[in-house]
Parts: sequence; structure tokens; C-alpha cells
Amino acid sequence: MIWLRSNHGREVSYADIAADAGGKDGARLRRAVKVVCVIAANRGDRLEGFQPSADPTRRDSARRRVWTTRYMREGHGDEFSARDAMSAARAAMTSVKDMHRATTYEAANPHSIARQEFATMAQAADECITKVAGLDKVGSQVVRPAC
Repeated sequence: MIWLRSNHGREVSYADIAADAGGKDGARLRRAVKVVCVIAANRGDRLEGFQPSADPTRRDSARRRVWTTRYMREGHGDEFSARDAMSAARAAMTSVKDMHRATTYEAANPHSIARQEFATMAQAADECITKVAGLDKVGSQVVRPAC
């Protein structure tokens, strides 16, 4: 856990973590990082999901971008936290759109076991999509214009 405090807000790869901890990069380290993620969440902190490094100079031997994470203390954030949040928001909206498609289909299916319930869920998903579609009023920092 010491490597967390010393690396607040910085990108760290598995190799960096192994070097700080004095161990090897392997399956055991990867399991330990999952445990640390849970511990950080329990403390109110956050360990971002591993993503390709935002730094174009960080490359591995095959010239691929290195996968890194960031540890953020509770109440702290930066542009990369926003990137992580936007990624989660996009994934959530994809799920809502899938839910809307599936529930609309089942609500219209005469052989469905619960047409009314699916119609209610489809309406809720539609309202969610409509509400989120209005986010362009929030500002260009949050939602990029299409053109």
C-alpha cells in the first residue's frame, strides 16, 4: 500500500508496482492489485482501471503503449479521472441502449411472459436516454460536439 501514497495521481504500470514492491511482475502481483483496488474503494479512494498510457513516450519493447493505472485519493481528481469517468459513462449508456432495444422488443412481443413490465422498463430506459441526450447543455468540457 505504500506505493499508492507515493504515486498519487501518477500513471503506474505493473512493472512500476513490482519495482516499488521489490517483487516480480506476474500473476501474484496482478491478484494483489485487485485486492488493493478493493481496499482503496473501502477507504473512499480509487484505483482506476488499467488503460493504455496517456503518455505517448511510454512504450514497451514491441512499441505498444504500456497499460497503466492511477491511484486517486478521496476528493482528488484530474483530467485522467475525467477520462475514466467518461469511459464509464459511455459504457453505461451502451448498456442502457441495449436494455431499451431488448425491453422494447419484448414489450411488443405477443408471446412475452411480462409485456407490461417490459413496457415499463423500456419507458424508463427511454427517459434515461432522453435525459442524458440533454447533456450537451453542460458544456464543451464534458461533451464534445459531433462536428
